[in-house]
Amino acid sequence: MRETGPQGGIATANAGRTATRSATPTVYTPLRFRIGGIEGIRTGAAIVGTPQDDGMVAIDVQWTPAVEPSRKVWESWVAEAARRHAGEEGERGEEAPLTRFVSEAALVEVGQCVNGRVVITDDAAHAQSGRWVQAGRSDFVVDTPFPHQP
Repeated sequence: MRETGPQGGIATANAGRTATRSATPTVYTPLRFRIGGIEGIRTGAAIVGTPQDDGMVAIDVQWTPAVEPSRKVWESWVAEAARRHAGEEGERGEEAPLTRFVSEAALVEVGQCVNGRVVITDDAAHAQSGRWVQAGRSDFVVDTPFPHQP
């Protein structure tokens, strides 16, 4: 089953599809953060994945709803997403979201996750990941109610 996603690429249902995975997955940000972004991925979330042979990327995503993104938090989310991404299906746990398939055109490669550490060697990629984390921080502040609000 294939359907056009809001990012203009193709989102593929997981049913019947096997993902190629890497022990050192690529770290991504969406090409677009807001309008035309990837549905269901919170700004500032960690996105890791492995390119497939058909123009798609098998991705795993990690974030904690009640936690404000920061560079340090984002890097820990990347490590967790990478651990889950590289694991066997049985190790992924029932609570972990399933790997998704998104178009390569909807993503920007910013680095690699090697042994649980984010490796970014390009200044432009470092700036891109910083904008992504900052967008997550901004959205967190806007979306979080004041303590006296219900």
